[in-house]
Amino acid sequence: MDTAEVVQAVSHYAEEVLGHEGFRYVCAVVANCKLLALELEAQEETVTLDQDALIIAAYLHDISTVTHGFQDHELKSAAMAVEFLQEQDVPPERISKVEQAILVHANPISVDERESAPIEGLILYDADKLGRLSGLAVVTSLIEFGARYPDRAVNGDVLAAILRHIEERFIDLYQSLNTAPAREMAHEKFNHTLAFLPPPAAARTLLSVGGGPRPNTFHVRIHQPSN
Repeated sequence: MDTAEVVQAVSHYAEEVLGHEGFRYVCAVVANCKLLALELEAQEETVTLDQDALIIAAYLHDISTVTHGFQDHELKSAAMAVEFLQEQDVPPERISKVEQAILVHANPISVDERESAPIEGLILYDADKLGRLSGLAVVTSLIEFGARYPDRAVNGDVLAAILRHIEERFIDLYQSLNTAPAREMAHEKFNHTLAFLPPPAAARTLLSVGGGPRPNTFHVRIHQPSN
């Protein structure tokens, strides 16, 4: 079985196990992985990565969650990925890269540890987290608010509080990203999240985030709508 056939088999396996919604999400992660890999290789000539291992890991990184949940899911997903790829006669070296990428994708990696971490795992972590930076974060926060406070109206003050919550989550997530292309994509996606919200009140929020030589402050303006 050649590489293209293996990737196709992995894709079909992921779709069968994860179902429509789960598979749609991993496809978004796969797309992010491809974009990040291309950008990273263009920016850094010394980067050497196994793109096929990266794509396979992206398809399989959540494969265990349907039956085992998300608690330590990287361990079970890695084991399931190894078992499936061995059945497809994938070379051991590639299987090992897929396994290591899945094992490190779930948790932030410290700056000191990034030097020794597999590049496929660093990219997969970033691609997975980028999926959370969208207008869906607003929807999720609204659902959480409604569940916690079912009798409270969603007004401008509530929307402002939700925005602050999203900003705080964004800062934590942004600072955990491993690659420069991911941070650039995160900035763009966060701006899309802000555009999703109607302006609840006049405000100005400064988000201080790490980013090396890049600007380390985002200026977010929310204007009072005119009457």
